[in-house]
Amino acid sequence: MSNENETNQPGEFGKQFSIFAFLMACGVLFHQSILSDWQPFSHHILASLTAIVVLTRPKSLVAFLVMIATHLASVVIDLPYVVNHWIFVGVMDVAILLTALMLWAQRRFTRLTGGDLLQVMAPVIRWSVLAMYTFAALAKLNSDFFKPELSAAVSLYGELSEKLGGILPQEVWAFHLVIWGTAALECSLPFLLAIRKTRWVGIALAFAFHFAMGVSGFIPFSGFAVAFLFLFLPEDVPARFTQLRGDVRWLDMACATIAKLFASPAMPVVLCVVWFLIACTRSYAWLPPAQVRMAVIRVGQLLFALYYGGVALLVWKMYGPTLFNTRQQPRPASLRLASVGLAVIPLVVILNALCPYIGLKTESSFTMYSNLQTEGNQWNHLLMPKAMKVFRWQDDLVSIIDSTHPPFQHAAQEDIRLTWFEFQREASQAESMAVTYRRGDAVFEVSDTKQDPVLSRPPQAIWRKWMWFRDVPTPEKNTIRH
Repeated sequence: MSNENETNQPGEFGKQFSIFAFLMACGVLFHQSILSDWQPFSHHILASLTAIVVLTRPKSLVAFLVMIATHLASVVIDLPYVVNHWIFVGVMDVAILLTALMLWAQRRFTRLTGGDLLQVMAPVIRWSVLAMYTFAALAKLNSDFFKPELSAAVSLYGELSEKLGGILPQEVWAFHLVIWGTAALECSLPFLLAIRKTRWVGIALAFAFHFAMGVSGFIPFSGFAVAFLFLFLPEDVPARFTQLRGDVRWLDMACATIAKLFASPAMPVVLCVVWFLIACTRSYAWLPPAQVRMAVIRVGQLLFALYYGGVALLVWKMYGPTLFNTRQQPRPASLRLASVGLAVIPLVVILNALCPYIGLKTESSFTMYSNLQTEGNQWNHLLMPKAMKVFRWQDDLVSIIDSTHPPFQHAAQEDIRLTWFEFQREASQAESMAVTYRRGDAVFEVSDTKQDPVLSRPPQAIWRKWMWFRDVPTPEKNTIRH
């Protein structure tokens, strides 16, 4: 990487870019700290290693764009099996790279700074975050989410209670409080963040929500949330931080020490090697897997808590004294797009989120832990009309009667149906098996799927890369699903 890209960039936007790049790198590493989800000798390692370089060189636009490109490549390779927050970040990768290309073209490929990039891309990301939060909340407005015996909110509350030693109340009133409180919080977030006068409340609630989710074990998305919420803060964050460093001696000394360590050319190499060895140890069981897994989980949770605690403390120190003074209250960041053409990015986020309602994919569409069902005749949303469903992928369901394939046999025993799309994909990819299934009113018995002209063929490649459907339980078993 050239030294030109690592020189101090003029203006506050350059410093803002460095902070955002650092936080995005932390998000990548927090996501991949769940080491059982990937293999070190795979394309995933590139996202980790480039994130570590950005962590130590946050001023470098080149390093940042390389990290974004490698992350986007890993998302594209993994499609369609990409979870909600990972696909959202993938769309943001596209926004960042498109913005960089647009600016380079406008400037006839002259030098571009991180500050220039941030000024244009930040409003696009803000609108995309608002769209994502809106549809994540909208998905929870279904009849099953408000039933304590089924609600995903109650299930997550129970898991949190277990981790806390069972100290949380388990009465019906507590379940209703959790359900309605979750719905109210998530529905209010996009409005609180969008309106300037309430944005600080929105940031505080979103931060607290993601912290609670992270310490409960859902670290990956909460790790990215800090970077996205940072873009909703006022644009004078760097100036305030510089002032805080001048006022707090130990903070200034700590920042200077860290900066000196990270400036060493050896630091990125050392951190990359350590990360790689930890990943190999976990993935390839060089130590007892259970012990390593628990150690990784505990260290990850500790680092996450310190990360959130440190960010919260810094923001409070910088802005706390002025938040309750209307005359001195800092002006929040603008939502005005620098280019109308970039509005396509939030529209892509909205289209992805609409997929379950219009009859397309039901996974990775921001419906996590919502109890939403739109498949077959099990539509349960309270506001979105079933007439929205213009595609019929979700309505072509298969009930498995018997099979020699363990996942299919499990579905048969649990009375779980599959979309024909996922059933055909799984049957074509698995080893030879026998299966008896019902599709519509017809029952089919196949003794060898590899010899069957239908089940031996996967769905068309163009759809196979983008579509991913959830399993479909019966309404009375529609409990927590990612």
